Amino acid sequence: MCTLIVGIGTLGPGTLVIGANRDESPGRPASTPGLLRERPVVVGGRDLVAGGTWLAVREARFVVALMNRRPVPGGPGGSGDPNDPSTYRSRGLLCLDAAAAGPSSDAPHRLDPGTGDRHPAHRDAALALLAQDTYAHCTLVGLQAGGEAWAIHAGHGKPPETTMLAPGWHVITHEDPDDPREARTAWLLGELREWKAQGVEETLEGIAALLRRHEEGGVPGVCLHRDRFPTVSSTLLALGDVGTPRYLHAAGPPCVTPYTDESSLLIY
Repeated sequence: MCTLIVGIGTLGPGTLVIGANRDESPGRPASTPGLLRERPVVVGGRDLVAGGTWLAVREARFVVALMNRRPVPGGPGGSGDPNDPSTYRSRGLLCLDAAAAGPSSDAPHRLDPGTGDRHPAHRDAALALLAQDTYAHCTLVGLQAGGEAWAIHAGHGKPPETTMLAPGWHVITHEDPDDPREARTAWLLGELREWKAQGVEETLEGIAALLRRHEEGGVPGVCLHRDRFPTVSSTLLALGDVGTPRYLHAAGPPCVTPYTDESSLLIY
């Protein structure tokens, strides 16, 4: 995944909207969204090489996304090849495992003994998974409708670093969340700050329009057409207190590929 747009509470308390473009080698096969785990119910596309995913939705309330980052010189793993299974465990498997770990969305919330706040169970589970294996450079993002939202920077030769995501719009690419030095991030945030959506459908269509943008007139590209890691698919989600949850997926570049409705995967 290379562009992630997140709206936390932007359609009201307890709402979560997401738009994502996946940039990957066209020769790396993947399935369209389907059931990834039965207990708990986790859905998303599957990488048919390593078996993991880049975007997983658990119980229609919690989303985990995996953002690959540029290799770190001298980073963990010896060879530095992120596709070498003897060097790193698949980051896609980390994404899938993090989505399935932790309590269900309807489980009673534990309280943090230090602050009295709700305990960040999914974040703790993700950090525990990161401690078990070695992964190439990445950002693991966890988003719960009406709950915790975070991004963990990992695989850079240092302990994982967590950034909490406040209500509002966020953009994450191959750099830190909302990094103003990254041109695509800065442009998307500027567009989102000026935009006042009025409902779920308008919001999803507005995000889709951003995900279709090509490089033009000084505007950085979001839908990428290039030989190395072009945009190969796109996803839109609306979860939480939005009425019926929405899951739309384009199995190709969103500028030329229509989104199909996969929302039935979220109703069970």
